[in-house]
Amino acid sequence: MLNAGDSAKFQTLGHTSILVHGPGYPLILMLGSAVRTLSLPWEPWWVMTFLMASVPGAVANTMTFLIVGRLTRSVVFGLAAAMLLGSAGLMAVQSTEAEVYPLALAFILSTGFLLLRFIETKQQGYFITACGVYALSFGNHLMMIMMVPVFLWVTAAHFRILLRPKTIVTVLLLIMAGASQYLYLAWVTHMPTTAYSEYLPLPPTTSDLLSYIAGTYFSDLYGSGLASTQTTEVLLNTLSFAHPRLSAPIIIAGILAFASGWWRRDAGWTGPALILGIGLAFMPFILWYGAYDIRAFHLPVLGPLLIGSIGAVGWFLARWPKARLSVGMILLAFGVLRAGEMAGYLSAREPVFDGLVETLEVIVPQSPVDNPVVSMTYDMRMATLYHELLNEVPQPASYRVTWRTADEIAKRDPVGGLVVPTDGGQFLQWIEYRHPNLFCRTRPVEQQTGTRWPAYGFLCEERAFPLAPD
Repeated sequence: MLNAGDSAKFQTLGHTSILVHGPGYPLILMLGSAVRTLSLPWEPWWVMTFLMASVPGAVANTMTFLIVGRLTRSVVFGLAAAMLLGSAGLMAVQSTEAEVYPLALAFILSTGFLLLRFIETKQQGYFITACGVYALSFGNHLMMIMMVPVFLWVTAAHFRILLRPKTIVTVLLLIMAGASQYLYLAWVTHMPTTAYSEYLPLPPTTSDLLSYIAGTYFSDLYGSGLASTQTTEVLLNTLSFAHPRLSAPIIIAGILAFASGWWRRDAGWTGPALILGIGLAFMPFILWYGAYDIRAFHLPVLGPLLIGSIGAVGWFLARWPKARLSVGMILLAFGVLRAGEMAGYLSAREPVFDGLVETLEVIVPQSPVDNPVVSMTYDMRMATLYHELLNEVPQPASYRVTWRTADEIAKRDPVGGLVVPTDGGQFLQWIEYRHPNLFCRTRPVEQQTGTRWPAYGFLCEERAFPLAPD
């Protein structure tokens, strides 16, 4: 389905070059450019969702099978881990929506598998390849910087092998290649074919672009996660209910199994330590960044912790082959059942914006002015943007999310348009507050009974005696 909010922006890249929110996601922009070039015979939103979510989700599941298979030397445990990751509620939803987090997890687990192979074989090629995959991942999401301590730990443990001039130069070149993806982002911001930018003026100044990449307009979220326990509580809820009554016990058992191996200085504990350490490395960012309600941020923690714990349990049970096989089969059976449950849930979802274009075709012609401002919720605005850039919505009209209408109102004479869905007149009160010289009234809009998006028209006129400012 065409998704809401940020997801709809990523889907729009399937047919039109736009800028999404910071840090810019140049790798996703390149993917969108490839999709537009191919002109595949499917809906652009479907192609983008499939390529940036479903395929990376499948890669993450494959890496899970390979990682746990190596940690436990058990195909059954590898299959069980892949099924449990894929059927985790958050993973199943994210792998069917156009978002960057399944791709982030695919990068995380691919890098983790290569580092695991390096630890096992001591072959530099695995470490260098891991650095290459890791460098590429920065074009997807800057949260990947949280894996740096893992690389430092691996390097410190193998400094005699890795701290050689040729290896150091190769790694530095790979880092530069990864960072160069943001040159593509800069190029896109200066291309006349880039049709839309929500946060960045086009073309931008250098300081504008750097602020955009840094996401400074989200600065109120920086550190705010530490202001209360809510962020921690939501994260624990995600970890606990990925599989009701199972994921939390698995993670606890895995950490205890790892602790047992570490206490005995068992040589095999380094593999589980690596994967669990990757999950723990992302936890400070999740707790620090205040977007507690965006559960998708939890995927880089949930994935490694879940599969690292399953791997640790299987590794711990290796001395009892029959017990390991039995536990592995139980986990696999649960994963299969949970996968069926999540498939039913996903199949039952209804398209969120079915009939949106038809609704706009009914209400926009009823606007009290010829060139209306159409105020919308954020989710609805992003879905409208998808259709707007395909020239599928009524024109002329300026479709804006509610808090971005101030500039449009200032340009209008007369000031009028539509509010959809209705908001009890709050939007008009906001206009009058921002523009004391205006007096606004609602106008009825005829719609079919039971419409999903009730609307009203509005018209603002100059006051004879403007209100004094506060």
